[in-house]
This record gives sequence, C-alpha cells and structure tokens, in this order.
Amino acid sequence: MIDWHYPRPELAHEHLGRLFDQGLSRLAFFGRRRIGKTEYLQRDLIPAAAEKGVVNTFYCSLWENKDQPHLALIRALQDALPPQRGKLRGKAGLNLGVIDFSAEVERADRPRPALANELTLASASFQQWVKHLDGRPGLIILDEIQHLATSTAFTSFAAALRTMLDMAPPNIAVIFTGSSLTDLQRLFNDQKAPFFNFATVVDFPLLERPFVDHLARIHREITGLTMTTARLWELFDRSGRNAQVITGLVSQMVLRKSVDIDATWADIETGLTGAGGWCERAWADLLRSDQAVYLLLLEGQELFSESSLALYDALGFSRGSAQQAIKRLINRSLIIRNGHGRYERIVPILDQWLKLTGKTSQTLTPPTAHAP
Repeated sequence: MIDWHYPRPELAHEHLGRLFDQGLSRLAFFGRRRIGKTEYLQRDLIPAAAEKGVVNTFYCSLWENKDQPHLALIRALQDALPPQRGKLRGKAGLNLGVIDFSAEVERADRPRPALANELTLASASFQQWVKHLDGRPGLIILDEIQHLATSTAFTSFAAALRTMLDMAPPNIAVIFTGSSLTDLQRLFNDQKAPFFNFATVVDFPLLERPFVDHLARIHREITGLTMTTARLWELFDRSGRNAQVITGLVSQMVLRKSVDIDATWADIETGLTGAGGWCERAWADLLRSDQAVYLLLLEGQELFSESSLALYDALGFSRGSAQQAIKRLINRSLIIRNGHGRYERIVPILDQWLKLTGKTSQTLTPPTAHAP
C-alpha cells in the first residue's frame, strides 16, 4: 500500500535534540490548523523518540473531549500504561467516551469543571505512568493545549496539570502544541495563568516545496503520469499552505488519472469560492468588526489611523472592539502577526473571493442589531 505521509525526520531529530540533549525539556509549538502538526507528531516525532530510546510517549489531544478535557488526559494516560497497570479505569466509574475532534469548532459547547475525584484519578494515573518509566526517558505530548485558556471551567484542571508536570522527574520531556496564538500566549505568558513561563513557544514550520514534490511523486507512482509541480506549489501557497486542501487536490487527480491541475482545482475551488462555499460561510461567521479589520488589512490600510477609527465609529464599534477583532482573526487562522509586529493575511483564496465579490471596507454597513 502506498503511504501518502510526508516524513519529516530531520525536524523530529531537531526537536528531540532540544528536548533530550540540550536540556530544554519543555517546548510549545504554535502552528495554524491544517498544516500537518498532528500527523507530524504521530507519524514522525513519536517513532523518532522511540528510536532515540524514549521508553514511553503518551499523546493526548485536548480536543478529544472539548467539554471535559481532563477526561481526554485520563484516557491517554490509561492507554499509555501496560494492560496489567491500567487498573484505575474501573475504580473511577467514569465515562471516558471520545468526542469527535475533527470538526472546526474550537470552543466547548458545555464546558464542565473537573470534579475532585477526577483530578485525583488524573494525578494517580500520571504518577503510575511515571513509576512505569522507572527513571527511563519519557515524553508527554499535549495537543491543542490552548483549549485550556478558552473557558474558566478549565481553570482547576489547568492548575492540577501544571502541578503534575512540575512534579515530573528530569527524565520526562513535554511538548505542547496549539493552533491559536492568542490562547497560547494567554496560557503561557499571562502572569496569572497556571502555565506562566512554563515552556518556550516556538513557531511550527510550514510545509515547503518538497511536500508538493512528494505528492507529485505519489501521483506519478499510482498513475504513471507526470504533473507540473510549479503549478501545484502555486496553488498550495495560495491555499495558505493547507496540507488538507492540496492533498485532496492530488487525490482527485489520482482518481481521475489526470494531470490537469487547473481543471481539478476549478472543481475544488467551486467548493471554496462558489455560492455557499467555504469563503462565503467563513465570511458570514465573522463579526462586522472582524470583517472591517480584515478588509482594511487587505486594502493596505493602517488599522488605527484616523480614517480607520472613523470607519469603526460609523459601523458602531470602538477601537477596543477592533483590537478584539484582531485576536479573533488570529484565532481563526486568517491572519498572523509577523516578527516585525505587523499583521499579515494568510489565506489568499479568501482575499481573491473578497475581490471577486466586490467587498471593501466602504461597502460594509452598520449591523441592524447590536454592534459587535
């Protein structure tokens, strides 16, 4: 069977070197969604850790159970233990059912604080896992850690988790990942947050041209046909380096036994930019203040110039609302803040749709209900 996975062994060795050789021990990766973080962790980093001598790695996505992330942690810990040690499961009488975390929703619908007995079980399971290592190297991977900053209901669990990790012996390294820079910063940079100054936040690298070449090789291996990778790379970059979108494009070309990138992309693009497509839905989901800020960035305007502030006032919201809009756009992976402190748009296809539909900051009208 042909494996579509794009291996990144050099990156895995670099990260493991920082953790186990350079003594950093705690890293937090930030990277927007759909750029291959989770697949990298599961297919590259964890196997490379085993090759390096890491005896046991437990991986937990806190999006597995958005309403009760502490149960996701307990499940991951229980699964990481050998069968003969996983006896705490029956004692707790808890339902550790999995909730689908592949959806786009980033917030819990009904967040629930962890109960005292649940925190006790989490701590006991963690101590049992540490005991199982017996001083040998272990690795903890907590995916979507920023979720703990999205509700005050998670405060007690976040504090308990910090205490557990503080008690971990030096043979254990920790990796956090997050897809919301704002929430990550709130979790690690806020002096009142449980994880203040606990890990170094670093950008997770985007996939580059070799990823596109990898997909082209798979296409050629299956179909015997050769495609033009330059055009494929152009579309990949245009999609905001979205690995899911470009892999879907190549998959469709394989099914069609085609090398016509543009014809296949046109069908996919219809689902993105056509009536009722992703762009239209994503735009409709934004508050008016979010739309105004995004359009001003698209037009190359300063967000807090006199004219921009006048626009905000005309639309019925304040400078503070505009600042909150920036955070929401970052959380939605529509913009980023670069190393020079400037905000950049990162989804070119949305920009194209806005231009095609004639939307500008001047075409916005005040909401009929309450201002955002």
